[in-house]
Formats: sequence, C-alpha cells, structure tokens
Amino acid sequence: MSNTMLKGLIWAVFLAVCLSACGSETSGEDSGGNGDIGLHSFTGDVRSCTPYLGSSSLDQWSDWDPDSAGSVLGKLFNPSDGKDECLYTHFVTLDDHIEMVNRFRGHWDENGVHTMDGVTATVDTDVTSVIIPYLGQYFFGGMSVAVDRMITLESGSLTICMAFAIDGGLETVVERYEIGDAVAGVFYAVRDGDYRGVWQASVRDARTQFMWEGDTVEKWFRLSQCTDTEGNWEVMGGGSVADEGAMMAFMARNHANSASEDEYYLTISLQDLMNGSMPDAGIFDAGANPPDGSAEQAYITPGGSECFGFLGLFEYPNDVDELSWLN
Repeated sequence: MSNTMLKGLIWAVFLAVCLSACGSETSGEDSGGNGDIGLHSFTGDVRSCTPYLGSSSLDQWSDWDPDSAGSVLGKLFNPSDGKDECLYTHFVTLDDHIEMVNRFRGHWDENGVHTMDGVTATVDTDVTSVIIPYLGQYFFGGMSVAVDRMITLESGSLTICMAFAIDGGLETVVERYEIGDAVAGVFYAVRDGDYRGVWQASVRDARTQFMWEGDTVEKWFRLSQCTDTEGNWEVMGGGSVADEGAMMAFMARNHANSASEDEYYLTISLQDLMNGSMPDAGIFDAGANPPDGSAEQAYITPGGSECFGFLGLFEYPNDVDELSWLN
C-alpha cells in the first residue's frame, strides 16, 4: 500500500470517529459521565467483541505461508504466543497507564506537580488540543485532537504523556510513553457509547502499528496490523463473536518469506477458533481464489466498507524518535 492509500485509510477511521462525536464538543471541563471516577479501561471491552485465545493453542497450525513457522491467529490473539505482536499486549499497556492517571483523579483540575506512591504527575489544564505522534508523516501539520488536559507521569525509567477529554459517554485519549531510550509507544483511543476504537504504534521487542475497532453490544470487530517480525508480516480482518457459530475472516501476507503479493486467507467460526480446529474449507490463496465480499469475507475484501485493508509494507515506526511527542 502506498503512503497515499495508507493516509486515506487512517483518515477514514479518524473521520468516522469525528462524525460519531459531532455535537459533543468539549469545553475544557469534564461534563459529567465518568469524569468523577476517571477514564475507563479498554481490555475487557475489547475481549467482549474480539477473540481472545488465552490458554487456547494454535501451535499445531502451520502459518498461512508454508515457508513460515507459527500461527498468525495465535500471535494476534494470544499474548503468550504473540507478545508484542498480540493486540492484547498493547491494550493491557494502555490500561496500565490509564490506571496510573486515574490515581491522580483528585488533582486533574489542579495545574502543577503532584506526587503519589513514587509517581510524579504534572497536570496542565491549559492544553486544549494535541498532535498525535507518528501520524505527521501522513497528514501535513499532523492530526490534531481536542482534549481537556494533559498529564505527564514519571516513574523510574517510565514517562507517560497522556492528553484526554471526557464528555458524557465520549472519552478520547492520546498517549505517548517511553521506557528508557529504546522503548516507546503511542495510542489514540476512543470510547463512544458502545463503540471502541484504538490506533497504536510502538517500538518494543517488535515494531508494530495496528488499528482496531469494535462494538461491545453488536459484538463485531475489525483490525489491521503490520509488524517487523519475520521481515514484515501483516494481517487484516474482522467479523462477529456474538455466538459460537459467529463467523470471521482474516487475510495475511509475509514480505520476507514470500513475495508480498502472496496473500492467504481463511474464514472461521468463533467455536473453531477457540477450539483450535482448522476450518473444513482450509486456507485460500487470495491470488487464485480472491474473497468475494459476501458475509464475513467483506472484512477482507479491499475497497469494501467493512475492510480496513493492509496497512502496507514496513508501515511501522523504525525507532523511538519517530514517536516523539511534539506538543
């Protein structure tokens, strides 16, 4: 995918979030809702509408490319298997940082420096908007998000810059964290009614970028991720987890172990995924048998309204400097 295509993909996601929030302008003060107790976490909500393998194992599956080892879905949905390649690793990190910010809820409206349990928080309520780190390469001038305040936390080698707004049922978070000189990550996260959306980019043991969104009531999700692991593997897809028979679809490709145009996909029920059972239809070569856009295949058919598409080759941050907080 070219930079122009990726820019269009990211813009579509942010536009959808902005439209969902129309009429909910922030005023520089929390307007009720969850403001009295702090920001909500994300991991539990993500698990409610996205597969989580946990103790399940797909180790017996070969990768979709016969020249590769491992399992795409195991990496994506099982933290033990995927580590930094797993979505949940990053959701847990975001939640840990939200919990740290919530500890200082009593000081959110007090500009200045506050210390609690060895953590130092610097509160700035004069900040009304921030630029999301890393996305400046796709948007001239950067992507600006309205916020109510920014809090900078320092604890040992960990530094967190989190800017956010709470307006009734709408919560918006922009975060950048770093651990020493070699680890950093950024988030843009939105909670709006039943909708959840998270974009993430990070430099850790693996370099990753992903977009995910889902609905906690309708029980659907969609995602797209790329990582430098094994030379750049990518996955996109989505579907439903409403019941055991609910269907989903995923397409993957690996730049290092096969030509980038070699793309493989499958459709699978939630029950088969959780049981580690290979679907009867098997795995398809998208070049020979492309998805037709019907039912769950809509999540892996480029150009369709349900499909994020691939983020693109090497579309992840190469070093922590690319994730600099410029606000």
